[in-house]
Amino acid sequence: MLYLIFPLLGGENQDTQRSQEEEEEDSSSDISFSLSSEESEMEPEEERIRYSKRLRGAMRRRYEDDGISDDEIEGKRTFDLEEKLTTNKYNANFVVFMEGKGFACLENYSEAQESGENTALKDSQEVQCMHFNVEYIQRGGLRDPLIFKNCDGLGIKMPEPDFSVSDVRLYVGSRRMVDVMDVNTQRDIEMTMSQWARYYETPEEDREKLYNVISLEFSHTRLENLVQRPNTVDLIDWVDNMWPRHLKESQTESTNAILDMQYPKVQKYCLMSVKGCYTDFHVDFGGTSIFWLIPPTPQNLELYENWLLSGKQGDIFLGDRVSDCQRIELKQGYTFVIPSGWIHAVYTPMDTLVFGGNFLHSFNIPMQLRIYSIEDRTRVPIKFRYPFYYEMCWYVLERYVYCITNGSHLTKDFQKESLNMDMELCNSDSGNMDEDDAMGGKESRRPITRRSILTSPVANGANLDYDELNRGCRSLPSPKRTLSMDSESSRGSPNGQAWDSHSNCSLKDKKVHLTQFELEGLRCLVDKLESLPLHKKCVPTGIEDEDALIADVKPSKYTNQQTL
Repeated sequence: MLYLIFPLLGGENQDTQRSQEEEEEDSSSDISFSLSSEESEMEPEEERIRYSKRLRGAMRRRYEDDGISDDEIEGKRTFDLEEKLTTNKYNANFVVFMEGKGFACLENYSEAQESGENTALKDSQEVQCMHFNVEYIQRGGLRDPLIFKNCDGLGIKMPEPDFSVSDVRLYVGSRRMVDVMDVNTQRDIEMTMSQWARYYETPEEDREKLYNVISLEFSHTRLENLVQRPNTVDLIDWVDNMWPRHLKESQTESTNAILDMQYPKVQKYCLMSVKGCYTDFHVDFGGTSIFWLIPPTPQNLELYENWLLSGKQGDIFLGDRVSDCQRIELKQGYTFVIPSGWIHAVYTPMDTLVFGGNFLHSFNIPMQLRIYSIEDRTRVPIKFRYPFYYEMCWYVLERYVYCITNGSHLTKDFQKESLNMDMELCNSDSGNMDEDDAMGGKESRRPITRRSILTSPVANGANLDYDELNRGCRSLPSPKRTLSMDSESSRGSPNGQAWDSHSNCSLKDKKVHLTQFELEGLRCLVDKLESLPLHKKCVPTGIEDEDALIADVKPSKYTNQQTL
């Protein structure tokens, strides 16, 4: 799953991408990369993560002119991109347009329903009055691509309109290494931010090659304070809700060096592309001005996987091989949310700067697992995939079991760290509540919560009664604003949210609501983790006994309850 924000910067449209994640996950670069000569010299350990011919190479090249023409490099695009930009045949209708404050555009949605394209939400009248919030996602599972024409009410924070690539360099550091894609060959090289800024500022007519920065993750740099993603993304992102918070707080390294990474660092990306950049079809991360979208049907995902392995990405435009493809133009100021699994290519008609990020969530777990399996089979290098993917899956199970049964499967040390962090956040949040009261209720900062996924009301969800289980969920940090556990009060709120002045109390006498999307996803998660061979289970150090955790998730644990 990814979100993209097209600020009022640069040209009228935006660009680019990393390849297959997934935050994807996620979290990722582009796909049609030729193998370099350096790959044949990899050590045995690196050899295992190499993948099929013409896919992204595992070894990065430094920026240098090797004197080889593009025609001599395997991977050069041979299909006519101009024809793909002008033809009328990519006219499917998948995207749901959202107006300010997250309202769905009724007219567009009705048209899509009549054509049978949108299936996630069935009542167009219901869509008209719904905000883009957790309840919206619970009801529909976030299956459709969403475009917000403006960011009113989304909680987005952006730099000033005159923010430039030179400013990016100043905020992340001139010597920061960035992955850069050669657009014509889809080869991966490496530049410093200083080199990239010089290239980007070179007049168009003087650029000898087209380059594209597709994976600059800027968390833990000064730039992160200038960019804030949509509020709702914070409330469903596994990194913020499932991963041990003390590990994320201990992250100090601003680069994506895996050895120094304490959590899946894929939440904030800066994408910078010059005019004419094209990123081939890929899954789970993107951005820009013109998109080709392909839905993640079983048939399309199989076609996509075979296309990756064929070595013919430069010769075959995948949109011509599927039954339905949509080309859509994203304009200045748009925000784009692409659901898990959607296959897409992107083109930038002018110099562009985009902010985006990857995230995994609980409402489409089967698709997230399927995409990760495709990455396994196509041997996508580790550095371009969602970091700590299976470790995250274990923490997701632990989080759900803990909130439902109050039984922790974390080690004693992790429990202690978690408790300390909860107390700090609770005290901090209470202080901010007082601040807000003094300011007349105006929010001064984003709410911190780890209850949002499990405490919100949904229709047709599984209600887990704490009284009957004779257990209570632990007290969690008190958010300033949270989804109520009472379905009626939540539905009465115009945005599906309600004030909860007792949110720091025990959840006894309350019910946790799980959607059918979550129930199905958790079953798939258990099946997947159980099926993994021992050397691939990736049980994190914070889990005390993975077998006991799996046993506690099994339905037989609670004979008279509709649980996991």
